[in-house]
Amino acid sequence: MAKQIGTGRAGGEDRLITHYTHHHRRCRSLISRAVLVVLCFALAANQYQSGSGTVVVAAAAASTTTPPVQVTRWLGKLSRYVQFRGGKTPLTCQGMMEEGGPPSESTLITWEKQYSPSAWSVRFPTPAEVIDYHVKFVKSESDKNREQLETLLDVPYGSGDRDKVDIYGENLPPDAPLFVYVHGGYWQMLEKETSAYPAKPLVDRGVRVMIVGYELCPEVTLEELVRQMKAAGEFVLNYATENGVRHISIAGHSAGAHLIASMLDRPFMDAVGEELALLKDVYLISGVYNVQELRYTKSVNKDNLLGINDANAKSLSPLYASYEHLRPIVEQQQGGALRFHVYVAEHDSDVFREMAVKMSELLRSYGMRCDLSVLPGLDHFDIVEKLASADHTITAAILAGVAATGEKS
Repeated sequence: MAKQIGTGRAGGEDRLITHYTHHHRRCRSLISRAVLVVLCFALAANQYQSGSGTVVVAAAAASTTTPPVQVTRWLGKLSRYVQFRGGKTPLTCQGMMEEGGPPSESTLITWEKQYSPSAWSVRFPTPAEVIDYHVKFVKSESDKNREQLETLLDVPYGSGDRDKVDIYGENLPPDAPLFVYVHGGYWQMLEKETSAYPAKPLVDRGVRVMIVGYELCPEVTLEELVRQMKAAGEFVLNYATENGVRHISIAGHSAGAHLIASMLDRPFMDAVGEELALLKDVYLISGVYNVQELRYTKSVNKDNLLGINDANAKSLSPLYASYEHLRPIVEQQQGGALRFHVYVAEHDSDVFREMAVKMSELLRSYGMRCDLSVLPGLDHFDIVEKLASADHTITAAILAGVAATGEKS
């Protein structure tokens, strides 16, 4: 069952039913039909922005007269759009694009904002201040943790300069529970050195923490980053096996959540074998699970620095992945089975919240144990900044997961 902690959305479901009716008078013109379509879009857009419930559009002709092609085409697009917003069907980037080409200018403007998380925060007057505070905060907390905790730094898992992990809590027993964190930054920013802010409250409570670094785009493509994350995952599981660790939990924020969800495919499971059973909890925090729209945004993918194209856009989108191969792990382990936890912030954008819902639904459709939590009052950045605190909802969940596994072992 999915749980929601204060969605912050208006309650109830408002239904908008728009009927396209043909009157028998010949004075009904193409102009009036066009006005109808524009009105439908305006009403649907208003409903979407308000965050309320399902929007239903019914387009029906009352006579045998066929509407002009232009009207039929736009009514079809409107229908697909509102069906998606009502959870009826997945909307790919093609769903709002002109046929055979990139999105329209107005659609692209919408996407630019939807995929700009700092624009949705209410903590600061401007997006720039949100980013500035976040960078300063995570650096300060990470620096303090490196000074205060026993560490083993720059342990390589691959051949790249950034293919390394930092380990916090080296003074803990070798078989201590292991928490792994993969930072965000739209695959092109941040690094492990400024991403150790979750470490102290976990280490203080007996959990070793491993912060994963990875190469950044455009030095590598997103496709290559997914391969690197699989190498990092193999390293983590080998490390745990060698040290007798019985509980691994892994969390990723934003782009990091995307990399984790992408890592857990069938080839990865085949490569690691039985070691995958050591992974007990996966925390996906404000993740990006569909890259088909953001590939066109200049704010995220200027000059296609991520290397996304028509051939790989779907395969790089976890919302189109199959997790059927994980079903036996869940069924065999029963009480100690792999658990997924999808988190999103109240002040994440509409698209980020929708992706979280869709991802949790997808995982449950393959038999995964998965809960969905919408954290009230938080945005895309302080939802992880608060990992520096022991009383944060997600920190408490991580510790509870470790305790639950300990009770069953």
